[in-house]
Amino acid sequence: MSIEHGIRLGSLSFSKLENSGRLKDLLERFDWVYLGPEFCENLLENAVVSEIVRFQEKGKKVCLLTPLLSEKGLKRLTAVFKKLIKLRSAGRLDINNLEITVNDFGALELAERENLPFKINIGRQLYDNIFVLKRTQLRVLNRLALDFFTKIGINRYELSTIGIRPRTNFRDRAYGFNPKKFSLTLYYPYLNLTTTRTCMVGMPYIAPDNSVRSIDCDRECRACAFEVTHPWIKEKLLIRGNTMFIEFPDKFYSSEKELKKLRVDRLVYCPFP
Repeated sequence: MSIEHGIRLGSLSFSKLENSGRLKDLLERFDWVYLGPEFCENLLENAVVSEIVRFQEKGKKVCLLTPLLSEKGLKRLTAVFKKLIKLRSAGRLDINNLEITVNDFGALELAERENLPFKINIGRQLYDNIFVLKRTQLRVLNRLALDFFTKIGINRYELSTIGIRPRTNFRDRAYGFNPKKFSLTLYYPYLNLTTTRTCMVGMPYIAPDNSVRSIDCDRECRACAFEVTHPWIKEKLLIRGNTMFIEFPDKFYSSEKELKKLRVDRLVYCPFP
């Protein structure tokens, strides 16, 4: 099986791509379109549902990314899930070409409660419950968690490139797991380093006795990312909204065969952090 290729659109929409003349090239180059906010619930909107429908109508497979959640985000995601179920019942969604990636255990519980018929993936905020991705290593850390997710039908995990081909323990039977029971999606060229509950650069000062709930989000992260340098850090850091990234622009694998040895069968290109 060949490697599938996807693109994470972020703030780009179907209409923006169509108006700019880039839609045709995107549809030809990529098998998957990744929509929705991965890191911040303030960007979670009902409009993503119509975006899913439009891309599926063009024959694309779609993955909906969902973020870390508070009570506010949980209400928004509930509304999105209910809309998806209605569209599926109306025959407007292809159940086999829509996946949902969760980055919060609350979203996983919600998907079960709403009896979502779509395939569920574990996202970049949760993969470290199962794997450790550090420096030169990618290892299964928690066999019991892997077994748990396998039993509830989850076998795809998403993570970011670290710029080199990591060593794995996927062939070490002493750990008691079967690597053929899971697949990995690899995002590139940005590695998400850390995520906070609030924006690191777009948030005004909040006094200790005040709450972040009183702050209206201007969604500045849709416009740009900020480049940060520090004399103690060699690499340039990129901040977009509430998440910090580092870029690894160089290709670290020589062939798709090398990726398959890592259990990677899907690559997702991110035009920006």
